Formats: sequence, structure tokens, C-alpha cells
Amino acid sequence: MLTKTEHGVGAAFCVLTNDIWAYQWSAKLNGNNTVFQAELTALHEAVLYASRLPNNNTSKIYVDNRASIMASSNSKSTKETAREIFKILLTNPRIAVSWVKAHAGNIGNERADELAKDATQHGQPYSLIKLPKPHIKGLLRKSMLEEWQTS
Repeated sequence: MLTKTEHGVGAAFCVLTNDIWAYQWSAKLNGNNTVFQAELTALHEAVLYASRLPNNNTSKIYVDNRASIMASSNSKSTKETAREIFKILLTNPRIAVSWVKAHAGNIGNERADELAKDATQHGQPYSLIKLPKPHIKGLLRKSMLEEWQTS
């Protein structure tokens, strides 16, 4: 569902219906976004997609990152995106999220990884998530230090 390369951070998911690639989504995140943010972003987009399907459709979303599953199953998560996922899943019991081992030949997971890798170079920019707090703190620290040294 994600990848981080020298070109940046990519997130993606794909939908396999009756052995046909029915839909795919990918995006390029800011290079300062974390891998965890990319995992949550891809899961959020997948859950949104599944929630918009007709009510008679059940959806199984497979994720290769246990931390994003744990965060999104916690209504008090410190991550806003995880809380949004939790709310969507709570109101859509027909959507199930399960863990799958990464790089183990799961066709959907492998395809999502390819899409995410491609997104790092060719993906549409995704700016709906905030930069990580440590990055912002570092920028502020650097700015204050430069101002102090100039004074």
C-alpha cells in the first residue's frame, strides 16, 4: 500500500473483483511524510471507496501494516486519519480490514506496492495530510536558531 524511495513517499490501493482489477488509486505524498502516514492514507482512501459501494456489497481490505490496523481500531488514536477510518468502519460493518503478510505473493498487495512505487515519481500530489510533528519542530528549531545567530 505504500513505499518510500529517494523520489518521495507513495500510497496506493487497488480493488480486485472476480479476478479483474476493478479500481486503483495512488498518490504522491510530501517527501517529509512518514511511511506510517502513507499507510493510513491508503487505508483511509480504501475504506472511503468501500463505504461508497452499494449496501449489498461486502468488502475485505487487506493491509500489510499491523500498526495502521491497530491505530484505526482505536477510537482515541492520536492520529486524526486513524480516527476517521475508525468512524467509517464503525458505521459500515460490511467492511472488514485484515492483515496480510507483505511480499508474500499476495497479488493485490504486490499490485498496490507497485502502484505506490510508481506514484513516488509519477503520482498525483496528495496534500490532505499534515506534515509530521517532528519535521515541523525541526523547521521551527532551525528557523529560531538562524534568527538567534543573526541577532
